[in-house]
Amino acid sequence: MSANSGTDPTGPTARSTAGVGVASLVAAASGYVALVIAANVLDKAANADFLVFWGLLFFLFGTLGGLQSAVTRSVHVARTSEPAPATGDHGALVLRHGLLIGGALAAAVAVTSPAWAHTVLGPAPYPRVALVVLGTLAFAGHSSVAGSLAGRGNWSDYSRLVGAEALMRLVLVAAVGLAGASLMGLQIATTAAAATWLLLTLVPQVRATRRQRADTTGPAFLRASWQAMVGAASSAALVVGFPVLLRVTTPQETFELAAPLMLAIQLTRAPLLIPLNAYQGVAITHFLSHRDQGARPLLRLAGVIGAVGAVGAVAAALVGPWLMEVVREGYRVDPVVLGGLTLTAALVALLTLTGAATLALGGHRAYALGWLTATVCSALVLLLPGAVAARTVASLAVGPVFGVLVHVAWVRHALRARR
Repeated sequence: MSANSGTDPTGPTARSTAGVGVASLVAAASGYVALVIAANVLDKAANADFLVFWGLLFFLFGTLGGLQSAVTRSVHVARTSEPAPATGDHGALVLRHGLLIGGALAAAVAVTSPAWAHTVLGPAPYPRVALVVLGTLAFAGHSSVAGSLAGRGNWSDYSRLVGAEALMRLVLVAAVGLAGASLMGLQIATTAAAATWLLLTLVPQVRATRRQRADTTGPAFLRASWQAMVGAASSAALVVGFPVLLRVTTPQETFELAAPLMLAIQLTRAPLLIPLNAYQGVAITHFLSHRDQGARPLLRLAGVIGAVGAVGAVAAALVGPWLMEVVREGYRVDPVVLGGLTLTAALVALLTLTGAATLALGGHRAYALGWLTATVCSALVLLLPGAVAARTVASLAVGPVFGVLVHVAWVRHALRARR
């Protein structure tokens, strides 16, 4: 393979990993600023509604992260297997099948919306449902292209795609804010950025992903993608969709005052989870390229996450309340709660990492089971009596612990079976 191709089928290098790191930091910062803009142009009740919409939209984007992970693995295997997969030119066209999956998910959202739209999105919800449907379909294309680029080892264009999508969202949200933002205007701006990949496919190397094929036939690719998406849906429910879970388990009068807590959840998670989500493609190809090292790569990364989480929790408790007031007056959150939320973010990051290792080793069902276990446990804790902040921290701590145990048990079994 030519050095000019920008691909690295043998695994990510230090340079390519740094590029993904920069893109993930851009994504994290862009999300931060977009949420701060919304908090400053909307009142608390409207911002609570915006955060729920953000959570729902990114829950579906996160679900499509399962498609991206499945594409990454499939394309990497197709390009590095020796001999080449028997499917050859009959392997599934990744973008076409990805959009088919996105269309099915969008249709499911539309068809089921009468059952949940009023509860989640409030009065007159159907224009917002339409936005969610369009955003889901658009982001399926993003996930397919991003997965293809990661699987091909084209980390420079992958980084550009991740960074450009987040920056486009920030630019649109800022423009709407300067124009005198309405809740609906901010929601449109947040959704429209999902189509950024269409602009990036004008670049020749990115355009090549339109013809990228998977290592399996269409039906097998669809099955693997749906299995990965089940786990990713559970992942997204904890990572970005938690405001939706909180809304449906909290009385309306309490929820209307919960905007500071929900914003704190998003802000304490972004430093760990947004970069880690961007790194999932790197993690999957890394685990695939270093299977001979057993669990050592996983243990090293877990140690880094634990250290970052501990330092972050102390920092959040010390300066977090002041920063929340800087974001907007009246948005103060207790230091203990901020520290606890940061620790739970580290637990979710660890669960994301063990999930990537499980998926890389071919454990699609175990990946889904681990995330589903975590989500169910978190939802059950939310149903317990108590103050909303205490229930939130406990919920976000208990669920990931059980999910990690499921993933680790399967990874240990898989590694022993390979010896």
